[in-house]
Amino acid sequence: MINGTSITNSNTNGLPVNIVRGTHSQLVLFLVLNMWPSHFGLLVLIGIVVFSKKVKRHPTFVNLCVAFIIAGLSSSLLVYAGRTTGPEPSRMLCLFQASLLYGMPGLTSTAAFMLVLQMFFTVRASSRGLSNNDEDHFFRLWGMLAAPYLAWLISIIATAAVGAANPQHVSRNRRFFYCSVESLPLTNTLTVAAAIILFGSLVAVVWTMTILYKRMYGSGRENSGFTLDLNLPIRVMCFAVYIIVAMSLSLLSVTSPSSPAPDLVIASAATVVILIFGTQKDILGVIVFWRRPAPLENQIRVDLKVEFEREADIPPKVPEKDYPTTHV
Repeated sequence: MINGTSITNSNTNGLPVNIVRGTHSQLVLFLVLNMWPSHFGLLVLIGIVVFSKKVKRHPTFVNLCVAFIIAGLSSSLLVYAGRTTGPEPSRMLCLFQASLLYGMPGLTSTAAFMLVLQMFFTVRASSRGLSNNDEDHFFRLWGMLAAPYLAWLISIIATAAVGAANPQHVSRNRRFFYCSVESLPLTNTLTVAAAIILFGSLVAVVWTMTILYKRMYGSGRENSGFTLDLNLPIRVMCFAVYIIVAMSLSLLSVTSPSSPAPDLVIASAATVVILIFGTQKDILGVIVFWRRPAPLENQIRVDLKVEFEREADIPPKVPEKDYPTTHV
């Protein structure tokens, strides 16, 4: 790296060095995007969900937050060791970080897919007039919670095996921001697998939005008199846009490995989660606890928050009218 900008050379083993061309400012931005959510933002969000009686979220949402905390901590290992710049970290430390980070696409994409899938199950059940209680789907719930960590573990083992067999292919300079293992079959497989999972998330989002659209504008007695809370659908649409961007950048990181853009945008994922899901009224109400709550509306509301709790269809309340008093 010369004057903070990386260049492409070859080492004595003929391997590319600094195939990602990044600057010192981009390195700082990458670390900030990973560290502030994992060390503060997401911890506050989880704390509100766990300890506040006014806020309830489905376990798959908490799982998504935990996944991005793990991603941020894994990206910060070189900061803890003081090896973000300068001499190469030890092979053991570098392989450890590479193994953790190569498991991040599987961990985060699967956690996001499980969150969207849970939303789909709840919306579909609600549209059919059924409940979607976790007590009735015990094994499905625990399977959805365990799936991200299973994908993460498989990726870690695969990366560690490849790196241990080829220690000369493990370095920090190649990816600039973090340690990596030079293995195209490994990285391509992990990237494609994550892209497939994210595509499944996109399908679930589109399907869910179709159901919501039919519920809002479809004809039928079951739709009359209901006001749909658009809070969740709008946030889901924003989340879907981010999924598309993440998919595109995952493919871009394979076709254009010299660009730092994929790593920087993917590093912003945790911030996107906080901005989309951490700005709901109930969470903001806990944060700004000194403000008085707004008066409740006298209307039917199908409240489909991110926690995906069971929908309750309540008959509309007829507002009381003030009749003039007749004096005799």
